[in-house]
Amino acid sequence: MMPRWLCTFLILAGLAAMTIPASATSPATDRAEAGPWQPRQRALARVSARQQAVLSLPFAARILRLAVEPGARVAAGDLLAQFDAPRLRQHLAAWQQARREVALARKRLATLRQDLARHTVTHRDLLTGQQHLAQAEGSERMAWETLAADLDLLHVGATPDTLARRLRHQDLARVARDLGRLRAPFAGLVTRRQVALGEQVSQGTPLFELEALQQVYLDVGVPRSELADWSGGRARWQAAGRQGPLQPLDGAPLYDPGTGLWLLRYQAENPGLVLRDGAWVEVTHLGARRQVAWVPAAAVVSRNGKDWCLVRHGRGFEPVAVVVGPPQDGRIPILSGLSAGTEVVTRGAYELLYRDLKDLIEFVD
Repeated sequence: MMPRWLCTFLILAGLAAMTIPASATSPATDRAEAGPWQPRQRALARVSARQQAVLSLPFAARILRLAVEPGARVAAGDLLAQFDAPRLRQHLAAWQQARREVALARKRLATLRQDLARHTVTHRDLLTGQQHLAQAEGSERMAWETLAADLDLLHVGATPDTLARRLRHQDLARVARDLGRLRAPFAGLVTRRQVALGEQVSQGTPLFELEALQQVYLDVGVPRSELADWSGGRARWQAAGRQGPLQPLDGAPLYDPGTGLWLLRYQAENPGLVLRDGAWVEVTHLGARRQVAWVPAAAVVSRNGKDWCLVRHGRGFEPVAVVVGPPQDGRIPILSGLSAGTEVVTRGAYELLYRDLKDLIEFVD
């Protein structure tokens, strides 16, 4: 005798091919109507800053002033901190001394030219003076290149002439302190400060974390089965009582093995900086409109992980597997499996399908 479980399995597998006599139930019916449908999906997205930076100093220094706190918004070039760096003072002093050596070498050469005209020195003495000037000028160029490298690391656009004028009117220590300024490399939000006033920091010590959040990226996790529905259409984010449009970026979806979802990347404007790096927000996507068949919600029966409609087949009804969308106003869109104009059971469909399966199982028993 066939085992009970095998009988049940065979009956469920053959349900789609079964025709139910109409005389058994006298159900109410209606015809599926054609109409537009717009797919709507909801998903979660992870926000990431468009640009991030951990700011540090290229040399050891003592913090003299802190100009911003975490949460402050800054523009490109805004002051973040002021510091005193021995290396910067040393390189500035070396360049200043090299400039003095050049000035002295030029004066000495001018004097030698006068003495040569008076025949009190020889041409060899003049040549020696020219060599001393060339050496001094070479040393000055090397000292400036060393100092300029420090200034480039600090994004300071000083020239030799402007810096020389400052040194004529201010002492070296004051100029060095004025040059020792850490500025924001781009507009953004200060998300973290890792230094205290008066602290002595070593080279490369993280001081601030800065994020560019005026525009952000959003990576939306989508099941593979919904990827086609997310193609085209319009997407919007919602967070903190605000919302805004998303712009899709070119590129294929990336698979995330941690969640089993496919990641679609969008970018968005971020008014008020409500979207923060690492945050999760809800995204709604409205796909392209298309024509589908609409049936009353009571016409769809869910069982065994599938959706079914009972359709007219001759003098009886036949269960047909369908793919449906979310119900709207008491109706359900049939995305596949059923065409407009098909007559379907609209009342008692579940009872009819369930009773018939129950009777068959009892009959086999």
